[in-house]
Amino acid sequence: MADGNTLAGCLAEAGFKIAQSIEDAQVVIVNTCAVKGPTENRMISFLKKIPSSKKLIVAGCLPLINFARLEREVRFDGVVGPAFGEHIVDIVREVLEGRKVIELYNALESKPKLDLPCIRQNRFIDIIPIAYGCLGECAYCCVRFARGKLRSYSIDEIMRRIKRSLNEGVKEIWLCSQDTAIYGWDLGLNLPRLLREICSLDSYGFLVRVGMMRPDHTLKILDELVEVYLEFGGEKRFSEIAEGNERGGCLFWFLHLPVQSGDDNVLAKMKRGYTVNDFKHIVEVFRRKLGNSLCLATDVIVGFPGETEEAFKNTLRLIEEVKPDIVNVSKFFARPRTEAERMKPKIDNKTIKERSKIASELALKVGLEANSRWQGWKGYIFLDEEGLKPNSQIGRNYAYKPTVIKDNDENFGKFLKVKIEKVYSTYLEANPLFS
Repeated sequence: MADGNTLAGCLAEAGFKIAQSIEDAQVVIVNTCAVKGPTENRMISFLKKIPSSKKLIVAGCLPLINFARLEREVRFDGVVGPAFGEHIVDIVREVLEGRKVIELYNALESKPKLDLPCIRQNRFIDIIPIAYGCLGECAYCCVRFARGKLRSYSIDEIMRRIKRSLNEGVKEIWLCSQDTAIYGWDLGLNLPRLLREICSLDSYGFLVRVGMMRPDHTLKILDELVEVYLEFGGEKRFSEIAEGNERGGCLFWFLHLPVQSGDDNVLAKMKRGYTVNDFKHIVEVFRRKLGNSLCLATDVIVGFPGETEEAFKNTLRLIEEVKPDIVNVSKFFARPRTEAERMKPKIDNKTIKERSKIASELALKVGLEANSRWQGWKGYIFLDEEGLKPNSQIGRNYAYKPTVIKDNDENFGKFLKVKIEKVYSTYLEANPLFS
């Protein structure tokens, strides 16, 4: 999303008009993902449906992950990698002049400037990459073939971008990366230092969400990271910012920590670099300091080659024991050029589907248990998302809990005091308090 926002911003600044539909466009740029097999299939299917009368540029990760399939199955006029930045302007001009352009030669080293223009899909939220690439060698991951090794932005670059965003009316900052835990390791910096700088900014109160971090890398910054969450997050600070009595940033008490498996043998085969106990230790430290207010999200992959029935049950036991607020369950799909593609024994599709169904049902069960803690809670939420139903909006409280209210848009982009009336597996439902 961050890359797409920048592509649109650079084109608009160069004088191009951003069309509101494919039908109205001369050039269609599709910013692709191919992290999983089904995702790649959806991307290819979508690209095939672009009318031949349109110039088509394929951007993002797909060209680097499976260029052979892209070239074989899709008609295109241009191809670029992820993080292409302002250079997209030249590519569009070349394509409009009738040339076919393939620009992938430096995709693994590219890092667009953070001060480039962007068109945000939500005017109150700015999605800011703090780094590109990663340091992992996960056996199942193909994204590293598209994103390369770690390339961090300096704290000064990030701070300039945040100041600009706040001046433009942004209220919520999402810090993203393939692995936010390793931010700055290539520059002699770390994530806690960055968060401290951001949240100490002498500006009107704003909110900060930290993206996914790998457990083994989180261990290396754990104590300092938890202290920053404690100092710059929590209900009191969130409320003071909501009431205009506090400046600087407030960290959502949200932690996205993908465990991927509850079995150490499977984790070793995945080359994840940590154990189940490492994961549990991180969660225990966060909860000991922050209490049950922490919103914990994790990911699990079912059906990885060699995952025995006992290994799968270990994953279920871990979910039941830790009770994350959110569990994203993925079926294993072998990706091109990964070690896992060659691993045996393979798990049959029927078993993978059955395990996915069981894990997903358990995820909803523990999600409901976690959300039940919020029944009757009163406090502030920040309305940052349009609801799926008419006259509804979604807000987030200090723990980043999605909370649905009925509203007529007059409070969108504002703080609102509410009372939680109903809880569901994936969200809360509230009524505004006007006293």
